[in-house]
Amino acid sequence: MHKISLILLVILSFFQLHAQNSQKIYQTSDVLNEFKFQKRNNKTKWGIAQQRSVSGDAYQFMALRRDFGFINEMLYAGEQSVIEQGITLIDNVIKSSKESSHIRNNKTFRDQYKGWITLFNNSEKNKEVPLYESYSFFYITQFLYILQDIGWVSESQKNKIWWEQTLSFVEENVWNKWLERSISTKGKNYWYFLRQRTHMGSHWAGIAMYLGALTKNQEIKNQTKEVQRQYDLLLKRNLRTVNNAYIWHYTYDNVSGTDASTQRKSIIQDVSHGNHVVAYIVAAYEFGNKNWTKTDIDKLCNTLVHYMYNKKTNRFSDNVDGTSDGRRPGWGNFVADGWVKLLVYDDRVRKIFDTFETPGILNKYSQEMQFKSVRLKNQISK
Repeated sequence: MHKISLILLVILSFFQLHAQNSQKIYQTSDVLNEFKFQKRNNKTKWGIAQQRSVSGDAYQFMALRRDFGFINEMLYAGEQSVIEQGITLIDNVIKSSKESSHIRNNKTFRDQYKGWITLFNNSEKNKEVPLYESYSFFYITQFLYILQDIGWVSESQKNKIWWEQTLSFVEENVWNKWLERSISTKGKNYWYFLRQRTHMGSHWAGIAMYLGALTKNQEIKNQTKEVQRQYDLLLKRNLRTVNNAYIWHYTYDNVSGTDASTQRKSIIQDVSHGNHVVAYIVAAYEFGNKNWTKTDIDKLCNTLVHYMYNKKTNRFSDNVDGTSDGRRPGWGNFVADGWVKLLVYDDRVRKIFDTFETPGILNKYSQEMQFKSVRLKNQISK
């Protein structure tokens, strides 16, 4: 009897070891140290994030989304030490803002709201761009929501004051600013929030979701509810079920009854910008938005497994339907911060990302921290 028990113990230990080897285990301390202290080209990820946050360049705020996304996932994993980093980045961003009428070389708006222009040498240089701001403020509002949810806000008067002042800035200089500008320049309340493409609307729908839950201003609550309603309607119209997977255009298919606009040519959703759509759907589902269910999550998982991922090459397609795009080849491998979150819901997706991570592709697109924080949260939740 003793011999049989010993054999069973050996067999059980073997399978446990095999399971551990097939799924890499992350340690909170290792992930945090990599973000704060590990250098690449003589710079740490935390150092780069701080540089972006003080730049006053709205274009750089898009890349900050990666850092805010990482911080929020770590918070969801129970690691509250990152609150300090989140506050620092948000304070830097807000301090770098200037009244629109006083921003040097501003080619767009000249009003009383605070904001930022883009300094990057593209077609939007020296302009205030709602898209660039929304990339990070999706996660900034989520950060504020998490702080309230975990009780941090009520822990001290200092915490409460900081939180209320930050929320007030978002209400006035992010939400009210683009609402008023949408009305004055486009004649529509929510055009700047919805625009012409799914990923553009996804950021603002996320902001609307969290801001609506946080604000005490009933007018803003009503506005955020309407923006989210319109975006959900637009996105639902776009999502086509093919073989129990979602395939969709990134241009809106049907804008009737909304403040969005459309383009003449329908264009298939690329994987990299599809990240933002998936990030919103997952966040809305986890938030309890009844428009999004586990069935929607499952269909997105099937899109990734059956259409996007190529097992032979260990690469993702450029577009969600599995096709290539010669204009931006390889960009389909940019799969954080949205697609990676599906690994929490589907073991097939987790196994794919285990394989995809191995050759360091994630590092190339500076998304390894988002991936690791999602994996860490998934480990802890189990």
